[in-house]
Amino acid sequence: MTGEEVRKILADNNINLAWLSDQIGISPQGLQSRLNVKNFKSGYLAEITKALGRDIFGSPGPDTTSTPSHQAIIDIRVCAGNGIGLEGDENKVIEYVHIPAFQDCTGLSVYGESMYPDYKPGDIIFVRRILDKTDIDYGRPYLVITTNDRLLKNLYQSKVGSDYIRLCASNTSLNQVGERLYPDRDIKLDNVLFIYKVVGSLRREQI
Repeated sequence: MTGEEVRKILADNNINLAWLSDQIGISPQGLQSRLNVKNFKSGYLAEITKALGRDIFGSPGPDTTSTPSHQAIIDIRVCAGNGIGLEGDENKVIEYVHIPAFQDCTGLSVYGESMYPDYKPGDIIFVRRILDKTDIDYGRPYLVITTNDRLLKNLYQSKVGSDYIRLCASNTSLNQVGERLYPDRDIKLDNVLFIYKVVGSLRREQI
């Protein structure tokens, strides 16, 4: 199926492209780029179908003889960078792995030691996007992306207010004056562009 055919099907079903790009976590420009290709990737069709909650493309049902889905490990660093989601075309795929327990997840490298000993530099975490920013299991690790930061932290309810969330590092090391090297911080939920739940990880030596 070509991108132009996908575009026509979306138009025939009155699907707003700006709305759709937001639902699948890419920029409107990124979606337009996808729709300009001759061969529209099946993975992109699956993303749209999942966002719509229905199949408008007449895709075949699951093929039990096909190779199970693989997880992409992308060239993007946790604890560095800016407010780009993981689903966009901006992110280069380094390699693919097949771990059934991490279905529908994306892998990315851990940099920095704020989450040590839970996660060490060089480890790969596998995350799944959470569309509802209030649907959080407090006390668990999440990847939080704001305009300026990409942060791997444990999330807790904030004492500042219900419209804030507290980000806490696992590393409790202190500096020379007895202050935490990685202090807790509260950020406003409105400033969170994307949030991903950490489903699992691979140690550097397992890769």
